[in-house]
Amino acid sequence: MESVSFDTLTFDHPTACRPARVTATLHLPTAGALPCPCMVILSSSAGVQRHREHYYAQALNDAGTAALVIDSFGGRGVRRTVADQSLVSAAQMEGDALAALALLRSDPRLDPGRIGVMGVSKGGGATLNAAIAVRQRWRNGFTYLFDLHVAICPGATSQHRDPTTHGRPIYFMLAGRDDYTPAPLAIEYAERMRAAGNRRIRVKVYGGAHHGWESVGPVFDIKDAENWSCCRNFIEDDGRHFVPAAGRTFSEPDYQAWARLHCVTRGARAGGGTVALKQRATADLLDFLALEGFAPQWTSRRFAAINGL
Repeated sequence: MESVSFDTLTFDHPTACRPARVTATLHLPTAGALPCPCMVILSSSAGVQRHREHYYAQALNDAGTAALVIDSFGGRGVRRTVADQSLVSAAQMEGDALAALALLRSDPRLDPGRIGVMGVSKGGGATLNAAIAVRQRWRNGFTYLFDLHVAICPGATSQHRDPTTHGRPIYFMLAGRDDYTPAPLAIEYAERMRAAGNRRIRVKVYGGAHHGWESVGPVFDIKDAENWSCCRNFIEDDGRHFVPAAGRTFSEPDYQAWARLHCVTRGARAGGGTVALKQRATADLLDFLALEGFAPQWTSRRFAAINGL
């Protein structure tokens, strides 16, 4: 494991323009040919966790894939954003991921044509943002794109009006009993992305799972969670938010203020994972990556049935 640091990418979005020094850990596989594929891993609003982000990094390494786990919070003086999601925005995390992409493409140990991004919850939302084509116009001439996206329980209450993507593969992994980032909204977003031209999108719903199934044990309450699941809105091409419930369009700061008065609630449930569920979901993830050439050492238990993901 190697520690790295870099400056975030700043671009023309009201929540992503502040410079920051970001830290990350690079995990390299111990076997397999080099250069190898790599996945950038973005954290949930709980921050980098051993049982989640580092767990995925190890699973990727075992499959012959490198992993860069980004800590978007520490360099900004934040421990978690669960109670206040404005402390670090998904757009800022997107900037971190893109800056990492530029750094990783110059590493001779990594294949510059096989660098993907994945994230859980808030990190999953940032992962989807990185796939949206219109956002490339905001990036001040930054030209690199991720080659693959995996969004695990992403928040999808904010969806781009124009959901056209760059056409790269996207895998949605969703929890059927999620009351924090509800699966139906993410399914709708995936369908809108397909309708806009990306036929390389897969969706998997784990019917009995709750948000954060990587936490093995009973379901628990996150009492202080700032819950945006009822704040449906569409992001216009200029970054403003159209809120159907209000019948009007808001700037980013005005939308944040309106939402906290009218639709943000407190509390969510998470956990409830089992070892079997965690192993099955991880195998599904690696099946998807293997199909796209991102897991060279992975031998799937059901590779022939990949279309059933």
